[in-house]
Amino acid sequence: MSIDIGWSNFALGRYKPGSSHSHFTGTNEELLTLVREHWRTRRPGAGRDGLNEVVIVSCPPERFVCGTVLVDENTAIRALFRKRQAHEDGYVEIRAAGPRESALVADVVLYSSATLLANGGEQSGDYDWEIVSIQAGSTPDEPMHPLTMARNLLARPGGTPCEYSAREFAEAIYYWSCRCSIDPEAARD
Repeated sequence: MSIDIGWSNFALGRYKPGSSHSHFTGTNEELLTLVREHWRTRRPGAGRDGLNEVVIVSCPPERFVCGTVLVDENTAIRALFRKRQAHEDGYVEIRAAGPRESALVADVVLYSSATLLANGGEQSGDYDWEIVSIQAGSTPDEPMHPLTMARNLLARPGGTPCEYSAREFAEAIYYWSCRCSIDPEAARD
């Protein structure tokens, strides 16, 4: 059985060099090849029980770049009002100058075609699965950002309905309390 995997337009516009997000330094097709090579090791996405809605495919981290900065009392930060997409709710994003955290793990998040269509979503192509996120991190099992979890739990525009436990929220809040997005305009890579 052949699985057709592609990029979502959302991911193509977001997870790229020069952005405040994690990205892959190879070509788009090279990342698709990596995902296909590691497909058999996929696991359910956060808050999911099975492999039919959202999956995470772990890849070797060597060609991935983190989008996060570890902050402390000396880190200069700035806040920006953002919207991921025009139809979504706005939010405050905190950014800081580098250095970026090192990518020790790399996960590619994919949504099934049915999941993409949930909550008023759309597909970017005629694929069975689409890449929606690249998560390069400094620790295994990096929790989802709490704002993303809230968007999903509340089925807000752009969210994918999902339930999370209080513990999952607490772990995410604690983890992200000392990290923020890289500020590409002030990066010190």
